[in-house]
Amino acid sequence: MRVMRRLAGFAGAGAVMALLAGCVEPTPYAPAPSGEREAAGFTETKIEPDRWRVAFAGNSATSREEVEVALLLRAAEVTLGAGGDWFRVVDEATETDTRQVGVVTGFGPYPYGYGRRRYGAFGYTSFGSIDTREIKSYRATMEILVMEGEKPAGEPAAYDASAVAAALGPRVRRADAS
Repeated sequence: MRVMRRLAGFAGAGAVMALLAGCVEPTPYAPAPSGEREAAGFTETKIEPDRWRVAFAGNSATSREEVEVALLLRAAEVTLGAGGDWFRVVDEATETDTRQVGVVTGFGPYPYGYGRRRYGAFGYTSFGSIDTREIKSYRATMEILVMEGEKPAGEPAAYDASAVAAALGPRVRRADAS
């Protein structure tokens, strides 16, 4: 009986972990919660009258491309909000946070299989094994100069803020309005 209770406890914990892992959705395009150092979402800091540092951090379900698209959109929105027409990228970087996470597998009344087995009421029962999985999350930062007037032609680091907002706005996943 004690073995069955232990198995039920392990199986319940494994089921909860599997449900939580399956519920992770990509980071929505929204401000990062204030006061949380490594929180997911966007932030911006005014450094000088026309210079800003913009960042976007995603969770483990947010791809690098999604993080970089959200960052570029935020730079365009900051530019328009500051009264600018275009922005020049002065510096940019994308950091990758890679972690190894243990995933418990193999719970159940398996007569054969991996893991520690004990004889119980239903025959051999596997207590599972732990596999590791690599989890990556991305954080991208950009320092921009907010400029007014017409964007100079032929400058690859210069972006028309209205054009970027129109092109990338529909591509981001926004936070629910509810």
